[in-house]
Amino acid sequence: MLDLYEEGDVKPNAQRIAARAGVSERTIFQHFHDREALFAAVADRQWERVSALADVISPDLPLPERIDAFLRARVRQLEVMTPVRRAAILTEPFSGTVAAQLRASRDHGRRQVEDVFANELSGCAGPEDRAQLLAGLASATSWNTWESLRDHQGLSKIEAREVMRRMIAALLS
Repeated sequence: MLDLYEEGDVKPNAQRIAARAGVSERTIFQHFHDREALFAAVADRQWERVSALADVISPDLPLPERIDAFLRARVRQLEVMTPVRRAAILTEPFSGTVAAQLRASRDHGRRQVEDVFANELSGCAGPEDRAQLLAGLASATSWNTWESLRDHQGLSKIEAREVMRRMIAALLS
């Protein structure tokens, strides 16, 4: 299913999934009792792939180095997650499993931002200021922003990364 997503098939049916896996449709549903179970397995596998690309970034690094390190890892993750995320967004309204996984992924991305920029967030004037800065940073570095930059605006990976860098720098200035 992941291979089909990566090839642009955002709504593969059981017949195409089975053909790609080299098994019968019946075999698929012997392993997965329904589509939700299949979605859960795909989400788990995708989570493993994307989380393996994350880097631990020391909050003690100077801000420009943290931004660079953060963006190196985030861009790798965003590029790998794009084909699956496109498919997941189409399925989200109809699948509790997919909706929950996307919420978890968004929350994880926000926590990554919060960890990397903890020093700057702790320097905010108050809780409301901190919440707004965190929301801005999370949004500026989200998959939705990446999709807008890469697909809708046609920027290269390098150009999109540099736009994200400018957004982060502007928010933290």
